[in-house]
Amino acid sequence: MARLSQKDEQNILALITQWTNPKLGWVELVEACRAELGISVTRQALSTRQDFKMAIKDRKKALKAPSQAPGYVKDLKDANARIAKLEAESQLLRKVNNQLLVRFKRWQANADMHGLTESMLDQPMFKARR
Repeated sequence: MARLSQKDEQNILALITQWTNPKLGWVELVEACRAELGISVTRQALSTRQDFKMAIKDRKKALKAPSQAPGYVKDLKDANARIAKLEAESQLLRKVNNQLLVRFKRWQANADMHGLTESMLDQPMFKARR
């Protein structure tokens, strides 16, 4: 096996960072280097490189992350229940938002009837002196 060129190193690092198969190890990486990049390299040669070690470690962590992500549901029933709950919550929030908009328009009309200007309403509140 010849020494890896800088281009080969970059290609291997790109291969690791773009890895999508949940199983990632030195053996799989060696096979992928041979099949996809045409680079004949040994597991031992790859494992001596610190940048390859870190890239594999980070990629393994990223591949495991979706199942550990907050809100990720493995079961379809649980996912449907969560969707229904979120839709109900969204509908409630829209209703509350519309009620607040109606209330704001009422306040706006009342302020206009009593001669309050926008600049008067935008003045900061006074801090209580203690």
